[in-house]
Amino acid sequence: MKEQPDRSSAETIRPTAIQTAVGPCPFHESSSIAFEVQSQCRIPVLGSPSPSPLGRGNSSDTPGLTRTRVSLSSLPGHPQPCTKNNLGVWVRFTIGEELPLSTRERGGVRGNEACEGHQGCGHHKAWKEQVRPAHSKIKSCVKPQHSKNNAAANSAPRNRMRRACFPFLIRLAFWALCFSTGSLNLRAADAASPPDKKEGDIFDISLQDLAKLSVVGASKREQLVTQAPSSVTIVTADEVKKYGYRNLTDLLQSARGLHVSYDRNHYFLGTRGFNRGDFNSRVLVLVDGHRVNNNLSDGGSIGTEFILDADLIDRVEIIRGAGSVLYGNNAFFGVINVITKRGGNLGTAEVSGEAASFDTYKGRITYGNKFKNEVELLLSGSLYDSDGQERLFFKEFNSPATHFGIAERADREDYQSFFGNLSWRDFTLQGAFISRDKTDPTAPFDTAFNDPRTHAIDERSYVNLKYEHKFPDVVDVTALAYYDRYDFDGSYLYDVPTTQINREVQAGEWWGTELQLSREFFEKLRLTLGGEYRDDSRQERRNFYEDAPANLLASVQRDTSSHGVYLQGDLEMLKNLRLNAGARYDQYGKQDPAYNPRVALIYNPFENSTIKAIYGTAFRAPNFFELIDPRNQDIQPETITSYELVYEQQITKQLQSTAAAFYNQIDDLITFQGGRFQNLSGAEAKGIELGLDGLWESGLRGRVSYTLQETEDTASGKRLTDSPEHLGKFNLSVPIWKDKVFGSVEFQYTSKRTTWAGTEASGFGIVNLTLFSQRVVKGLEFSASVYNLLDKDYGDAATPLHRQDIIPRDGRTFRAKLTYRF
Repeated sequence: MKEQPDRSSAETIRPTAIQTAVGPCPFHESSSIAFEVQSQCRIPVLGSPSPSPLGRGNSSDTPGLTRTRVSLSSLPGHPQPCTKNNLGVWVRFTIGEELPLSTRERGGVRGNEACEGHQGCGHHKAWKEQVRPAHSKIKSCVKPQHSKNNAAANSAPRNRMRRACFPFLIRLAFWALCFSTGSLNLRAADAASPPDKKEGDIFDISLQDLAKLSVVGASKREQLVTQAPSSVTIVTADEVKKYGYRNLTDLLQSARGLHVSYDRNHYFLGTRGFNRGDFNSRVLVLVDGHRVNNNLSDGGSIGTEFILDADLIDRVEIIRGAGSVLYGNNAFFGVINVITKRGGNLGTAEVSGEAASFDTYKGRITYGNKFKNEVELLLSGSLYDSDGQERLFFKEFNSPATHFGIAERADREDYQSFFGNLSWRDFTLQGAFISRDKTDPTAPFDTAFNDPRTHAIDERSYVNLKYEHKFPDVVDVTALAYYDRYDFDGSYLYDVPTTQINREVQAGEWWGTELQLSREFFEKLRLTLGGEYRDDSRQERRNFYEDAPANLLASVQRDTSSHGVYLQGDLEMLKNLRLNAGARYDQYGKQDPAYNPRVALIYNPFENSTIKAIYGTAFRAPNFFELIDPRNQDIQPETITSYELVYEQQITKQLQSTAAAFYNQIDDLITFQGGRFQNLSGAEAKGIELGLDGLWESGLRGRVSYTLQETEDTASGKRLTDSPEHLGKFNLSVPIWKDKVFGSVEFQYTSKRTTWAGTEASGFGIVNLTLFSQRVVKGLEFSASVYNLLDKDYGDAATPLHRQDIIPRDGRTFRAKLTYRF
């Protein structure tokens, strides 16, 4: 006789089918879907006597719903608890039979512990009956025959059944949770009555769900992309795999309105037509909200020197527009927030190896897990080594004295990196380190040509401790403290006046802290108040000849401190009209105080339509290197005033369009001119961006975008250097065999650009091709990519540090990659 569940608890749910969601659901296609849901959902449950916030991030109460901790182990296909939130997911769900909530709080279903057979107290059976007509694969889920008095006999068939059913049920339950979310105007349905829809409807794939992804970096809290006061693009880990992105550079190059230049040492990001080749100091780069721009050049690395391995990226938030209202310095043109994978999502060890053109090899070992004591751990280490191009030709050095312009074996590169993340309840400790050694074949700074002894080592590291907690009906608190370090050691060989190696050694250390308080009032207004302090305790530069280190040619040491306070409000004025407004005060070093506001109106004129009107300002203070020359002490911070109008429209379930128009007015632009850094009168940029995204139930997905932009120096009226007028992007991923093998193609067009010498770098179109497979062999992933498939000959505008006018890029290259998860 079956033991009936304990119904003494008043906390019960009465489910019959998955119902309407009241918030966003994350979209993933990876094999780790169940674990994403496990660690990143919040679920409101009917009948809970008192609300209690779950996990982290923003939430909003819904009439008739209260909140309590609950485990998704009560849902078939979700064997793990689902209690924490990183993506702001609120889902109302039902599962067939009234069961006491207290059993779920223990992370399991009590009926399974006492009821005969695997089907427990009927809820598995009910689920099976609901989905069998649409999914015949469920037939493998049969009731095992075993004795409940023999533990070993019970566990073996149960485990076999789980191995057969869980991969399918995990995907099934996830899609059901995601795609039952409905339209953008989400409403809570009555839990006592099941939704009026066909059984198969919950499995429909819709791009509406992509619009319900949450973004963290736009407001320093979780919110719907459609409610964010910015134009946002999110690139997921699934796209990183299917398109063969090797690093953050590849990912950003594919995004709407961005272009990347390469000088054979560093990658420079162009944003809405603006790229000065100055180490990306006008874009703020974050890892899980932690600033990774250094404190010397304020540069944000995006290439192989970027501190995070691409395989550890869960998603990347590309947030356009002036962002100083929350982030202060460097959030000039936008913010790039890289969200890392969680240890619980991995749940095991993983190894990866790859081989590519130019004798390039890379290996990675990662371990991640979430333990029963709520400790979650992720550790990863990577090694990379490449000989680079064997021969590179530069016409500017085409003479017998300089090897006829051919640099041989001078493009070598290697790096070692580490990343770790440890979390327990409300605390997260994160650290990262990378050391990269790169030989420069371009002979920068008038160094000797074709000599591999000219190379540089970049090292970057940080440790960050974060505390996040929600005090019910009081305030949400986020507090953090961090320590960062950056070191640079460059060796340069000059022909004159001596053949000795010149050493350029730089070091930066800084620490800081931030406190953020957030609270919702009257279910309509959320206020966020924050403050941060940063101490650049060490900013140092030394220059000397290697055989006489005591004889310094240059030595500068400084320290700087800064602090800022910000306040932002998010007000729901009407059901379809939202106002987001904020302001920030910054005191950066000895510069004059900076005040930066942002105002955004977000309007939904029709269902699935969003219009954003955004105004904001930002600043960039002169960095350590720009102030190192005594002649440069009168440099003022450069400022930007940004206007933007964004229209986002859900066309069908499969298609979503984006149109954006922008105008940026830049004043006191800092540039290198006449042998020193100085302020120019300014510059302006304007343009439009068009994008179309598609996603179909078969797994076919794609996106296309076009950007028309114009930038010019306001004093001379001339177009700025390295500023293409046209950008075109096309991506398409096609399922070749079920959800196991995919073929992906990418096309990127960049029009001609003006160089620093006044000539033009020709426009070009690049085609990349990737074949990706997963789950063909259990735990194994394989990809093969061809970059620049048509072997296009092209190059990028050089920086003022080079004699060259144009630096050539690589021709056709290859990469093969294997990843195995234990």
